[in-house]
Amino acid sequence: MRFLVTLLFITALSFAQDWSLKRLYTRPFVWGTPPSDLTWSKKGHTLVFTWNAGGGSFMDLYAYHPDQRKLVRLTDLEKVKDELNAGEDEKDARLRNYLAPASGIRDFDVASDGARVVFSYRGDLYLVGTNGLQPPFRLTRTKVGENSPRFSPDGTKIAYLRGGELYVQEVVNGRLWQATDIEAGRLAGWQWSFDGRWFVYMVQRGEGRQALIPKYSGRFAVTRPFPRTVAGDQPQETELFVVGAEGGKPTRLESGPLGNRVYMDLPDWSPDSSKLLLRATHPAMKRRQVLVIDRVTGQATLVHEEKDEKWVSQSFAAWSPDSREVLFSSERDGWSHLYVVAAAGGAARQLTSGAFEVRAEMFSFDPQWIGEYIYFPSTEVSPSERHLYRMKPDGSDKRKLSTRAGLNIAQVSEDGQHIAWLVAGLKSPFDLYVDERRVTTSPREEFAKYDWPETRFVQFPSRGDGKVVSAKVLLPPGYRIEEKGASPRPAVFFIHGAGYATSVLKQWGSYDEKRFAFNCYLAHQGYVVLDMDYRGSSGYGRTWRTDVYLHMGGPDLDDVLGGVDYLRGLGNVDMKRIGIWGVSYGGFMTNAAMFQSPGTFRAGAGWAAVNDWEYYNAYYTTERLNTPERNPEAYRRSSPVHFSSRLKDALLVVHGMVDNNVLFQDAVQLTEKLIHEGKSFDEIYYPQENHGFMRDETLIDAYSRTAAWFDKHLN
Repeated sequence: MRFLVTLLFITALSFAQDWSLKRLYTRPFVWGTPPSDLTWSKKGHTLVFTWNAGGGSFMDLYAYHPDQRKLVRLTDLEKVKDELNAGEDEKDARLRNYLAPASGIRDFDVASDGARVVFSYRGDLYLVGTNGLQPPFRLTRTKVGENSPRFSPDGTKIAYLRGGELYVQEVVNGRLWQATDIEAGRLAGWQWSFDGRWFVYMVQRGEGRQALIPKYSGRFAVTRPFPRTVAGDQPQETELFVVGAEGGKPTRLESGPLGNRVYMDLPDWSPDSSKLLLRATHPAMKRRQVLVIDRVTGQATLVHEEKDEKWVSQSFAAWSPDSREVLFSSERDGWSHLYVVAAAGGAARQLTSGAFEVRAEMFSFDPQWIGEYIYFPSTEVSPSERHLYRMKPDGSDKRKLSTRAGLNIAQVSEDGQHIAWLVAGLKSPFDLYVDERRVTTSPREEFAKYDWPETRFVQFPSRGDGKVVSAKVLLPPGYRIEEKGASPRPAVFFIHGAGYATSVLKQWGSYDEKRFAFNCYLAHQGYVVLDMDYRGSSGYGRTWRTDVYLHMGGPDLDDVLGGVDYLRGLGNVDMKRIGIWGVSYGGFMTNAAMFQSPGTFRAGAGWAAVNDWEYYNAYYTTERLNTPERNPEAYRRSSPVHFSSRLKDALLVVHGMVDNNVLFQDAVQLTEKLIHEGKSFDEIYYPQENHGFMRDETLIDAYSRTAAWFDKHLN
């Protein structure tokens, strides 16, 4: 009888958990679709965000009113079609069979009083009230297309882009006028002043490099150009202007000592609308300046300069509420911390300090200076967590506000009365809370029925310099990490993408939900899965961030090999059955490991891999490798394609053919070289997929092929 009861329990559990890849990657995904784009109104207490409550891909608008504890759905547009603004793929009889899931609304703005939202959808503008009583009102129906709508501070006007120019329309009477007239350039960004009287806008001169991506799935192969730099390209010439909201002659602004052929962010208006705050980065990526620009004279004053012999970090800068000071982040003491400097210039004072990061590059909102407090995200508890802190502008009275373990990504309302949180833990994907009240439940009901793998957080020394590497291990059912002498298991390494990302997190979904779900699947199939924050990952300080300088696939690959040594020391992992996989930078690292450490990994699957850094974009490569002209050796030793002749194990090459991030030519040229060298390998290319695979059928196919690849070579 006991056997029968146990058998029935196991049978019922297996039915409750559908671990097939077809189920995991058929929408709605079991983990659902988390809310995103959290935006508070400037006044009042209205939070607007995008969400798909059913777990699909189409993001609609929602509003939450915390004073009434009321959640309102504002749009339902997934089935709305209009031939006027149908895309090229929709018009092609063959391509329409392979359309990616629609992403929905991503471009919106909330009126200052929180009563209305303006948004762009499929090239037209709509207006909707946040009370949810009326459907969206369509403001435009044009073939040329409008985007980037923004309310004026008083809510009486809407500015937006049309045909590369800035237009303004009054909400009540519909009066419309053109505010800019740009010649020989491209409008690259703009912003209202706080008093609603001015626009600042950015113009990029010249066309820049264009790349071509062929599409083969239609009736005929077609190519369309798109902007794309490659290693060694210099930034375009950029100019800044201020113009009256009613139009007129613009005033050109200075861009500081670095000139106007630099990387720059759109300047931010001071709250009193008299000045602008600009961040400009030298093309060599070793200097970044924070400047205050006078609106009337256009003159720029340098208030802070960051220098780094390797490359400067992604920094933050914002105004104080009284427009007298500037809050910024700096790594001058080796960690990203907050500082304050007078808007007129002078010595900066440090507000935070310690061996942790403020505003790590992943999973963090920018700090907010609201009234008498500064709110900021921090890794002070652990690099695997994000928490919200509050302090006074002199650095005193620091207090941790978040209470839940894991990731707590916060946006504070403009008056500091409410906090919107995206919260995730080890057993829960992101969901929205406002104050302490849960607003959304994104995972599907079946999510709780899955026996997701247990996670262990570990550390081990890098094989190269012995620095400590943080990692996590997903444990297969019945596997105990401390159990010596047990039947050895196969293992798979997962290498996160981006290089600067982070994956060792106390959060279900980690760096990417779809990839994390596949790692859970592998663990369920009996693999020990090791996921690490190798050199360059964010949250570990400036030295860790820059250790890959002039040699990607060097210290970071040593970190991976340190993970191999760690698994060997456990005594219950079969070291002859180890695999490795990753996407983008993770694909690059997979190929680097397969070529430069032959015999270590019996099987690898490199998805969307950079194989030659000379083809990648100028910004990223200049940071880490300088330029091919100045340092060709750095590019050679960092590019896997130069080491492919060493391949001796099973490699699967996976790539989307319309990838506009890591171009398909990276896969093609590696393929050609492996053929020339007589190497055995497999490949699978997806004609309609970009860098991140989107279609259910692609995800099912790509993950199934990768799982079969590991089963074939590791089991």
